[in-house]
Amino acid sequence: MAKPGIDTSYLGVPNGTAVDCNAGYSPLGNVTGVSMMHVSGTGGVPTYGLISQMPLAGELDNVNLADNTTYWQNRSIAQESASVGLFTTSLLNGIKIEITSGNHSAFMRYTFPSGNSSRDSQSSNLDPGPRSAAGYLAPNSGDAHVLVDLTHVLPGYGTQAYSQKFLNGDIHVRNSNDSFSPSYYGSATYSGGWSEPQSQTIYFCSNFSVPIGSPLRPTPAYVMEATWNSIPGAGTFSWYYDAEASQAFDSVSPDALPAPQVYSYEDIVTYAGSGMGLGALFSWSRTYGNATAPAVLEAKLGISYVSAVKACSSVQAELPATLSFEDVVQQVRDEWDSKVFSSIEVLDDGSESARNDTLKRMLYSALYQTGLMPTDKTGENPGWDTDDGNPYYDDHYTIWDTYRTLLPLYHLVYTKTYSRVISGLISIFSNEGFLPAGRIANWNGKVQGGTHADMVLTDAFVKSVVSPSGEIGRGELGIDIDWQQAYRAEQKDANTLPIHNVDSSCFDGATKEGRGALDDYLPLHYVTRNHTRSISRGVEYSQNDFAVWSIASGLNASAAEIERYRDRANWWQNQWNPFANTTLDGVGSFTGFPGARNKNGDWNFTNYDPLSCGGCGWGDDIYEAKVWETAFSAAPHDMAKVIELMGGDEAFLKRLDASFLPGFGTSVGANNDAGSALFNPGNEPSFMTPFLYNYVPKQQWRTVNQTRAVVDDFYSDKRNGYPGNIDGGALPSWLVFNLIGLYPVAAQPVYLLSTPRFSSLRLRLFSGTQQETVLNIKARNMSDDSFYPQKVIFNGIELRRSWLRHGELAGGGTLIFEMGEQPQGWDDGERPPSLSPYR
Repeated sequence: MAKPGIDTSYLGVPNGTAVDCNAGYSPLGNVTGVSMMHVSGTGGVPTYGLISQMPLAGELDNVNLADNTTYWQNRSIAQESASVGLFTTSLLNGIKIEITSGNHSAFMRYTFPSGNSSRDSQSSNLDPGPRSAAGYLAPNSGDAHVLVDLTHVLPGYGTQAYSQKFLNGDIHVRNSNDSFSPSYYGSATYSGGWSEPQSQTIYFCSNFSVPIGSPLRPTPAYVMEATWNSIPGAGTFSWYYDAEASQAFDSVSPDALPAPQVYSYEDIVTYAGSGMGLGALFSWSRTYGNATAPAVLEAKLGISYVSAVKACSSVQAELPATLSFEDVVQQVRDEWDSKVFSSIEVLDDGSESARNDTLKRMLYSALYQTGLMPTDKTGENPGWDTDDGNPYYDDHYTIWDTYRTLLPLYHLVYTKTYSRVISGLISIFSNEGFLPAGRIANWNGKVQGGTHADMVLTDAFVKSVVSPSGEIGRGELGIDIDWQQAYRAEQKDANTLPIHNVDSSCFDGATKEGRGALDDYLPLHYVTRNHTRSISRGVEYSQNDFAVWSIASGLNASAAEIERYRDRANWWQNQWNPFANTTLDGVGSFTGFPGARNKNGDWNFTNYDPLSCGGCGWGDDIYEAKVWETAFSAAPHDMAKVIELMGGDEAFLKRLDASFLPGFGTSVGANNDAGSALFNPGNEPSFMTPFLYNYVPKQQWRTVNQTRAVVDDFYSDKRNGYPGNIDGGALPSWLVFNLIGLYPVAAQPVYLLSTPRFSSLRLRLFSGTQQETVLNIKARNMSDDSFYPQKVIFNGIELRRSWLRHGELAGGGTLIFEMGEQPQGWDDGERPPSLSPYR
């Protein structure tokens, strides 16, 4: 649950580089704090960046503790490093920050720069008051501090309507036995963020320690004595809090408020109606004669959604005093090795690919990034009891991004975790009434298009239990998942119109959960422009209905129910405009695309362009995908019909080829653009497009061409080695599948074949379950010039089809690609499954 890291602000960075720092971290920008909660590679308004500390140095002259622009610090990327279990950066004021963590706690080590022994004649903005504890009375240039600001959040500068805001909280400072190590605990409540939650309350507990040899001792020089008893070097403060305005200490505005004063109060609280912010300051001076010695301070900080007592318990359990900082780092690395990195092994067979360190860094970096979200909050749900028998996961941010590749990867290699994720989704429905399409801060939202938790549940069911064709699964997800409840959850999505929560991003709202356009979809069998994102919803709802049909078939629902959802799986065709057309100069004309439609059935061509998606946002016809892209992703469950509507095999191939030609692309939003083609490598609706050649016999070699080109042109092991943000693990999981030579078709027990990028791989499938097995993938005679499959052999049998069933892979064994320099039409057999027959 704890994902500690630095938070940075884009304020003041050069024009053209300023964006919301959704994960807190940015390579540009000033550090404003080290906070406990983050997401990974998401778009939208920022969420989290909660429960923070900020190390400060010196006398604190001209520092307003309520205004982070007066103390923020830049840093040098050259002095910054990140590895599994350890992040290190050095601020320009000389403070070094090192961060590692437990599951619900963080361990920070701050090393402060040396000061000088003389006192600066300039007075501090903080009146020290009378001496009340051992230490220097006056501020000193070598002093060290940690600021705790409960109002600290990741703000959304461009979306103030639902940017995060501090509401209320409490903080309590205490002393430890040695008097050099103060501690604090409390809670803070916030509203706002991506899912637009009503509120979330985080409890926290932290303690400081001064390692042996460090010359720091608490100083009262920054605290106004206001009580008979006080905590040495610690105080609390409050101020008038404005979530949308920075109130600089030295502002010339007549409305500027004074900097807050730190008092010796040990316990303070603010209520939502008071409009006040809360914080605490902890300060240390160097002992006499040690002005230049290294000054190290360690901080441990735990968080909980349940209580401060539980946050304290997490610190004690996960970061005991017997473990050093280095011990914790190694403990984290060992856990990642055993649970994540060992799932896929590149075998050293003496080949060039086995020595390709770039590809190996890409593979294992991608595996790391797939393990960050969703977040296991079992035992930390404030709404209902959760434990190992009733697990709970949050931070599905969002399932629109993750259902295609991330969660199918979990099924194969993080299987025990995946079964818990599935149970957690069902638990959300059982307790709140709807499955999430996205979820963060223990709150469902936001729904970009369809209800894709339906796809996730069905994907798990048809692989582990039974497919629509009747193939029985191996049960690798165990017996604890309530599939009947999963079916009820999907039916709720399919048939119940959710309340239309209002949302500043779109006029029709209904972004929290469920299918907000059912009032069109059910009577008309398509979605009109009376609803935003009508094309996205019209085709995605039908995909979701295919998922409902698949699980209904496996659970032997009534014949009427099965037939109803089978029919609705075809309704995407009612959103397909057979008259829509476009021309690409020098390539040709193309007819038939998903389109906007009126209630009377007429097609609406106003502001419609198959090569664009308008603003591509919440208020447009399509969410973050061009019409051209959406045509290929309209019905992965019915590619035979897609091919037919595009004009047959040859026309389909011509359109596919055109997708990858540079120069024809249009923007789908600043955070989602990559390359200049109509195919967008950083956009989830385009994920499957390079693999669609597999749906036409003898064309798998073209899939090989395009998938290799996408990886080579848009992915690398550099800091910016992805074609866009990673969307909570979506892009890294796409890369992993490409590097091993497979692609999962969502909500179907089907994997399309490309080619692996390593000559010998070992995959630990279903690790930790009774069905654990090994899949070996080999590419013989592979080189930079020899990468086309000449034939493919699975467990001794030569394949004539370019896809495998999950049940085949689940048994393990060996998948061999015999490579050559020239394309071969080896895949002249059965096409991948489709709801409609191929013509």
